[in-house]
Amino acid sequence: MAHDPASESVHGTGTDEMALAEAPEAIAPLDPDALIADAQAQTGYADFGPDLSFMTGFRELVKAVEAMDPPPQLRATAKANITKILAMRLRMAEDDRNHPEIAAQDVVAPLIVCGLPRTGTTITYDLLCLDPAARAPTEWEWYIPWPAPEKATFDSDPRIGQVQAIYENWLAHAPQLRDIQRMDCTQPGECNHGMMMHFASTNFPAELGVPDFAEWLLSTVAEGQYRTHKRLLQQFQWKGPQGRWTLKSPQHLFDLPGLVEAYPGAMLVWTHRDPVLTFSSLASMIAAFLAAVGADKDLKAVGRSVFETWSEGLERGLKARDARPDIAERIIDLGHSEVVADPMGTIRRIYTRFDLPFTPEHEARITQFLAQNSAAQRLGKHKHSAEQFGIDPDEVHERLAPYYQRFGHLLTPLPTSVG
Repeated sequence: MAHDPASESVHGTGTDEMALAEAPEAIAPLDPDALIADAQAQTGYADFGPDLSFMTGFRELVKAVEAMDPPPQLRATAKANITKILAMRLRMAEDDRNHPEIAAQDVVAPLIVCGLPRTGTTITYDLLCLDPAARAPTEWEWYIPWPAPEKATFDSDPRIGQVQAIYENWLAHAPQLRDIQRMDCTQPGECNHGMMMHFASTNFPAELGVPDFAEWLLSTVAEGQYRTHKRLLQQFQWKGPQGRWTLKSPQHLFDLPGLVEAYPGAMLVWTHRDPVLTFSSLASMIAAFLAAVGADKDLKAVGRSVFETWSEGLERGLKARDARPDIAERIIDLGHSEVVADPMGTIRRIYTRFDLPFTPEHEARITQFLAQNSAAQRLGKHKHSAEQFGIDPDEVHERLAPYYQRFGHLLTPLPTSVG
């Protein structure tokens, strides 16, 4: 079946432009079976393959959207994005039938950044990905993983222009995003985007509200999510560039046992920062994205959701490393302040910890990046406050007291850094 990558809409954070083009009054309440039928009609394929574990999250998401009695426009956006994910899964299942060598590939010893959001994870990730031996999934790959990216056309793939156009639209409506997050879809992307393919991503509550889905995520560990995650990495390395996988997502804290089971050789980089500042910074970023897509936003509700979600993620991560020595022994802990104050030294520490070669070429790339790249220049520009989002520092300290006691020595902020 012929395919034009530019015809696929992005299923990441933000408004789906094709959904907005659809007449809101024509959107009936979402029904799981009808959405599946739509995806099957769109692709011409009917079989999702033997692993149907994603169906649990899919049905939870549909139910959560309808539980909000959503306005027509939100329902239209949700319908379009959910259908596209289902269609992507159908197409990848067809690839599996025709090309069994895809899922037979190994994914060896990835290096994974897994700290809370806004703790220096992005700058650490960016610097690690400058290693010539590293391979990171780009943001456009995570957003539109099918068809499999190809090495020969990797830098000219039409999906790049499509995803970047969405980013530019966000920036036109919320230019403050430039000081919060890099907005270049050719850069390394986060695994939580890929977890949308399993309907188990923290992106959904951030984009659609869906409080019932957020509660479901906090009450369960999505079975099979790392099978989907691994299948996506196999998709990217099949015909695309190869190297040592270098990955990042705070969402990994929710299921470190599942992560290590999928990747027994995984090397984990856990960045730390005062959760009060972390939650405030993340709430500010989410509010900026909501502004970019013209959505209503209750800053206090955003702050509350961030507090509940990431307190749970942090607690799960701590429990996993305490219960599993095989997880604890593969973690290096880094403070946000040391990442910002000495980025080069931080990367050297990581490479020493995991016995990886730190090459002169990698060092030169880091030096150039820190001097010239706009992502490095935004450090310290992002301004926010806990009070603005109703985040009570006393409540944070009380709930996360064991974390503060254990990692307090890594939580001292730089005097001028509030990013």
